[in-house]
Amino acid sequence: MKLENIHLIQTQAAKAFQTDVSEITVEERLLGGMSHLTYVISYQGIKYTFRVIGAEGNRFVDREIEHENLKRIVPLNINNETVYFDESSGEKACLYVEGTVLSTVPFRPHLKDVALTLKKLHQANVEPASDYRLLERLDLYESFTQVRSDVYLDLKQKWIDIYINERQHQPKVFCHGDAQRSNIVIGQDRLYLLDWEYSGWNEFYFDIASFGNINFADALELLDVYLEREATKDEQNLVRFYRMYQALQWHQVALRKAMIGLSEVLHFDFNLLAEKYLQLASTLYTEIKG
Repeated sequence: MKLENIHLIQTQAAKAFQTDVSEITVEERLLGGMSHLTYVISYQGIKYTFRVIGAEGNRFVDREIEHENLKRIVPLNINNETVYFDESSGEKACLYVEGTVLSTVPFRPHLKDVALTLKKLHQANVEPASDYRLLERLDLYESFTQVRSDVYLDLKQKWIDIYINERQHQPKVFCHGDAQRSNIVIGQDRLYLLDWEYSGWNEFYFDIASFGNINFADALELLDVYLEREATKDEQNLVRFYRMYQALQWHQVALRKAMIGLSEVLHFDFNLLAEKYLQLASTLYTEIKG
């Protein structure tokens, strides 16, 4: 662990808990997440996770909405308890969950639990604080990059045409918005959905699609389990449709990260990642129309 990061976490956590820096012990950094620093800390014998937002991380997320949604899902008991949240900085402290991150183990034995947990959210009588605002969000992210290639604009318009003509007025549910395996923890008593930055109203297919962030075929496996039957081609295409949107969204985010120099800082080629997302969007559209 980098000493400067440890010092930062200790200092900010001490402010959050209104204690001295010497009372905060940094245990480890959690895997996943290239933008934020999330560490396991100890304070008065209790373990917490503490998040500090990385460079420009607050550009892409409304922290007031995130905080409100965290409050609204408390009765569902599918997230760890939030004990501190600063809406200005995005810093957050939560009770630490003892368990295994789903991205570190074979996922198939846990597909039923993932489906049941998502259904518990989707079918709950709980309203999120905001719509996900799919069209407006793409426009917002584009404003951060001012990069709109011909390929991107073509794919975006194709997606918008389908959305406006076929999906815009379909029923929406409370969606997690980023239900990838790295945000799912297999606890001792239940499964936990963590990291609610992108939560809001959406079609349930959106959450199924995000499960396929490593391999899209994984999302289609989850879809069958979620539906408790083999999905139709049209249902599979709706998962492709929302994964296509996610690819366009993360394309813009990756471009912004490259623009502000995070490729050099994190030793990761965000321009290459942006191109891969664009290729994915193109592939998914071809499959939808094929």
